[in-house]
Amino acid sequence: MEFFDTHIHLQDKAFFQDREDVINRAFNNGINYLINVGDSLKSSEDAILLAKKYGNFYAAAGIHPHNAESFQNNMAEKLLHLAKDKKVVAIGEIGLDFYKDFSPEEKQKEVFEKQLIIAQELSLPVIIHTREAYIETFAILKKYQVKGVFHAFSSTREDAKKVLDMGFYIGIGGILTFKNSLLKDVLKFIPVDRIVLETDAPYLAPVPMRGKRNEPAFLIYTAKFLSEIKDITLEEVARITTKNARVLFLNQ
Repeated sequence: MEFFDTHIHLQDKAFFQDREDVINRAFNNGINYLINVGDSLKSSEDAILLAKKYGNFYAAAGIHPHNAESFQNNMAEKLLHLAKDKKVVAIGEIGLDFYKDFSPEEKQKEVFEKQLIIAQELSLPVIIHTREAYIETFAILKKYQVKGVFHAFSSTREDAKKVLDMGFYIGIGGILTFKNSLLKDVLKFIPVDRIVLETDAPYLAPVPMRGKRNEPAFLIYTAKFLSEIKDITLEEVARITTKNARVLFLNQ
């Protein structure tokens, strides 16, 4: 079996002490593909540098909505330059977050659209972060010819249908395994061939690792939950979700 962790942040300070061990554990546990995701220009640069050290290790470059307020006009050009690196397979994570509201909503929308323009220009998929902003996110996405994934999806069946109708994939991570997660019911209506797996390491560790620092090797726990909910084998989960991610991000 081989798995594809489509969303990690291994450049995060949480991995300063043992990053190489974490990566080796991932590969040794069948997590054969990894995408290191940026949330600022600096973290995007770091994600790319780290990805260059390993095969089947890729990067996404983008500015998270939490960091939108710090966006300056020259940053779009810098992001465009970063995104042209051969290791970059997506623009992300980008989007809207009206829950935390660390940046003004209008500024978030502006920065989101500027990054969608880059994705469209480079024909790169986007990794979407949206929280309490699905209506606004859908409205903006309809203006652009982009594909991608809704990262860490945890919304309603209705929102899932809209995501699927727009041709996007749905990113499933540790939230699925949480005791009171509503995602278990929603997931029954999402086809496996539209799902990609992710950990969001170091965040959102799945049960039974909840509360600990998350890492790519823990992807297996989410995969097992998914296999039970969909009543398919773990091998099928690995094969289908990895194929989905390879098609979306690697054009394979």
